[in-house]
Amino acid sequence: MNPDERSLLIDSLLEGQISEADLLRLEAELTVDAEVRQEYYRRLQLDLLLEREASEAPGDWDADITVQALTKAQTDSRRITWVAMVALATAACLLIATSWMLSRDRENTNQSTAGIIAAATVPQASSTEPSANGFAVLSGQSGAVWDGDPIGNGALVPEGKLHLKSGLVHLELFSGVQMVIQGDALFSVDSPMQVSLVRGRARAHVPEPAHGFRVKTASGEVVDLGTEFTVDVDQDSARVKVVDGEVELQSTDALTRRLTDGQAMQLTAAGFADHLPQEELNLLGPAAFQNELAQLQSNQFSNWQQSRERLRLDPRLIAYYQVNPDAGWSRQLVNQAAANPNAAGDGAVVAAERTEDRWGRNQGALDFSPMGSRVRVSVPGEHRGLTLCCWVKINSLDRWYNSLFLTDGHESGEPHWQIMNDGRLFFSVKPPDSDQLDPQLLQQQIFYSDPFWDTSLSGRWIMLTTVLDVDRKRVSHYLNDRSIGSHHVPEALLVDSVKIGSASICNWSEPMYRTDAKFVVRNLNGSMDEFALFSGALSEQEIKDLFQTGNPHEH
Repeated sequence: MNPDERSLLIDSLLEGQISEADLLRLEAELTVDAEVRQEYYRRLQLDLLLEREASEAPGDWDADITVQALTKAQTDSRRITWVAMVALATAACLLIATSWMLSRDRENTNQSTAGIIAAATVPQASSTEPSANGFAVLSGQSGAVWDGDPIGNGALVPEGKLHLKSGLVHLELFSGVQMVIQGDALFSVDSPMQVSLVRGRARAHVPEPAHGFRVKTASGEVVDLGTEFTVDVDQDSARVKVVDGEVELQSTDALTRRLTDGQAMQLTAAGFADHLPQEELNLLGPAAFQNELAQLQSNQFSNWQQSRERLRLDPRLIAYYQVNPDAGWSRQLVNQAAANPNAAGDGAVVAAERTEDRWGRNQGALDFSPMGSRVRVSVPGEHRGLTLCCWVKINSLDRWYNSLFLTDGHESGEPHWQIMNDGRLFFSVKPPDSDQLDPQLLQQQIFYSDPFWDTSLSGRWIMLTTVLDVDRKRVSHYLNDRSIGSHHVPEALLVDSVKIGSASICNWSEPMYRTDAKFVVRNLNGSMDEFALFSGALSEQEIKDLFQTGNPHEH
């Protein structure tokens, strides 16, 4: 929580307009951070001083204001509902430990939650402009096996040496160079105009603005003069063939040689060797490689359609929403879950616009970035555990809370699932008798993932999953098929009977239940093309299977 956000939350608490989710965040900060407690107390004193000044009440502020601050912190009935510790100043502003009660009136929960301050509608200002690292984007791969963490499609290519153990990858450098690399390859992207290749095979297509692009090897450099060439590198030599245009070979001892269409040559530390067998340098170019990937994706799409039919018959499936790109204009989202008697009803689309889905189909996804966008659903019954799964493409996390699936209220047994502005998944199910629980324990009802989102994921399709496993007493989060956090659920917070009722996909209920039209912005700034809700916990292997069958780039 940054200082600006913290100040806004404290202001909203003092004004009696803080939401339940924001109150939980502030409570946690007050409990663990002495500086936050000091700031709260200073703002409380200032609030009282301004009130006194406005009323022209006599007297100094020393002890009188301190007593009033304590009384206000303990008795403010506008919003406060339980006791948290506050450090107060005495004598020469020395702080002493004191307590204050935050008490929440259950019957006013929805009304109070609706009163979030207007400041939350403004995206948080940052002192630094967003940045990212890299000189190229990975635009496609086939059978790629990386040594270390895999690089996803659409991701920036990391700095430093990379080891592609096998398979093919397609890089798009910011200079406009298109490059296909075949493993086993050890390479690095040094700049938009240079790639170092220790070993491996590559084919580069170089547009006119990038003439002068070079591949650096241990034997020398290959400098493109336009337009396309292949290179095969090992520790002893670099074998080069010109597909189209012209290249210049530069040996380590400053000798040069030019090659044109169809010519091939071997570059070594000792110089140049002619009569190279040209068939050894055949490699798919970027265009042919993308055509091959398109065919592979078509096969993957067929496999996904078959797996989707099997998924529809899973008796644990409560809701399964997808946009039919061939249905024409419709504001109804059909629930395709077919085997659960407690299945949700069809969804009602509000404001969201049709857009391209992760398979490249036009009109196959919903864009929730237009203001007010949401899908309204109703989910009956009670469920022992829960699994929420969706495919989303996030433009940015420019709201404090970025909704994925929220019940209309947050009563006992109801779940909330969203993304924080710092890139963490947020999941909670309100425990029964929460007003009777220890305040420090109550803070633990929110289960966060590790931070997973940064600007490098902007505009990329990802699968997000959260599992509430009642039997194992765990909440687990996943990005694609990778765990990004797992937490034990304390016995007092365990909810073995989850209920949902009316809810919203990619937004929350505000301002439907109020006459005040003002509301804070929580609709997802991005798109969703698949949402699944299961009664009960899916296993880690089942989540991996969902990702592998539903990933367009799984080849």
